[in-house]
Amino acid sequence: MKSSKTLIAAVSVIVGMFAGPASAQTWSKAQTEIWDVVLESYKDIDAGKADWSDRWVLADAKVWGPDYPMPRGRDSVKRWDAYQFPNSKTHVSEYSPAAIVVHESTAVAHYYYSNATEDKDGKRETTHGRCTDVLAKDGGKWKFIAWHCGDESDND
Repeated sequence: MKSSKTLIAAVSVIVGMFAGPASAQTWSKAQTEIWDVVLESYKDIDAGKADWSDRWVLADAKVWGPDYPMPRGRDSVKRWDAYQFPNSKTHVSEYSPAAIVVHESTAVAHYYYSNATEDKDGKRETTHGRCTDVLAKDGGKWKFIAWHCGDESDND
């Protein structure tokens, strides 16, 4: 009987050494750099700065989303943002990385977003969705060269 209690205690100690709270994903310096660029660009977007793409997007970028039928270039993004940004205000936003891959001068960031906005008529809306951003190093700085984002379907 004593030996089985000792065995149980020993197994408990060994299991306890390997159990514990799950650790958060650890990002490399390069992955962290990419995520910082994504978040910094959203600070401009959430603030309604339609010229955000001048700072964060390469001139030859092509982007696509479910709200427009064909890929857009940077100038088109800027033109539509200038039209749409004054029509709504972002109250809360959250961006959560899922996976980031950095290979030499190219990076891909997959993430989930949630946004709470209010339109000019006072109607509030919360959306959730997913993005995949592709970044390229240009003159020592990471900039977007492509992305595809889309809201999750509203099943309410």
